[in-house]
Amino acid sequence: MEKKRKYWCRIKKNTDFYDLPKEKQIDILLEGGVYVSNTVASSPELNVKDGVLYLPNLSIEKQPSQEFKDEFYEYILEIYQLDIDNYFYLFFKDFNNRVFGMEHQDQKVIALEAFREIYDSIDIKVDFVNKEISKNGIENAKEFNRFLKLKGMRSGVCSTLATYENLISYLSGNEAYFKSSKFKEEETFLKMLNFESQLKVLVSLNDRYQFIEDIVYSKLGKLKDAYKLYKNLFISFEVFVWVENKIDSFTEEKPSHIESLYQSLLDLDLVSGTKKLFIDYVNNEHEMNLTKIRNYSQKNNRNHDFRVKKFRDELKEVTLKI
Repeated sequence: MEKKRKYWCRIKKNTDFYDLPKEKQIDILLEGGVYVSNTVASSPELNVKDGVLYLPNLSIEKQPSQEFKDEFYEYILEIYQLDIDNYFYLFFKDFNNRVFGMEHQDQKVIALEAFREIYDSIDIKVDFVNKEISKNGIENAKEFNRFLKLKGMRSGVCSTLATYENLISYLSGNEAYFKSSKFKEEETFLKMLNFESQLKVLVSLNDRYQFIEDIVYSKLGKLKDAYKLYKNLFISFEVFVWVENKIDSFTEEKPSHIESLYQSLLDLDLVSGTKKLFIDYVNNEHEMNLTKIRNYSQKNNRNHDFRVKKFRDELKEVTLKI
């Protein structure tokens, strides 16, 4: 199924939009929700002078929404996935040949060396440390999770690639521009392509040899990230994961199965909030267009009753493990 794109071809060709000054164009994009107004400080630092705290000057900047930038970045990744995959397969052709016949632990030593070499070649802008106090009362400075730092790096790469010219071309649905030599020779694009190619290798190496917990790009990491949006809806992360997998498994009569699923969650007090919150969750995370969830009286719909009982039994097993 082709991915839905909210902002692609948002600007129609036969309009006077392109004849307007840039400032007026941005105002129109702001009105349409494509751009947003953000309050920006002139400096990230606070100024203290003669015991008086001076706050930095604040200004309002009109910027593309994060949703818009993310969609644009996903599009670029999609059309250049083959280039990223070529780098990936060439790397592992060499790597697999290098570790052939070795014990897993010996492979891991070489894999870690490759991981470090690639990671160190990426100019990571975010370099925080976690300060912790040990059981002995000694302060330790531990490295921030590397995949969180790579996530921050990807956000920066996305923002750099999202120039006004590139974003307007996306809003215009100008596919030819993104496949042109002009675009492919842009420094921001080349940097993005190199970063994403290296990132794919790092994620794969870590998945195979488990150097650190991938809390960003693994399925579990993505679920943890998504759960942050719905922790007021589901009673626990485990229940959320079960519901995610269960909805993905539905192939027929999906709305009816979801109605039964929701009833089983209610019966066991595993969801809170309104029915609308659950409908919004289903539509956002599973790309559906539910408008309502029907209530059934017991014994009025045998298929529904059977599904509810089945889901309740499965959920009881899940909650026992929490």
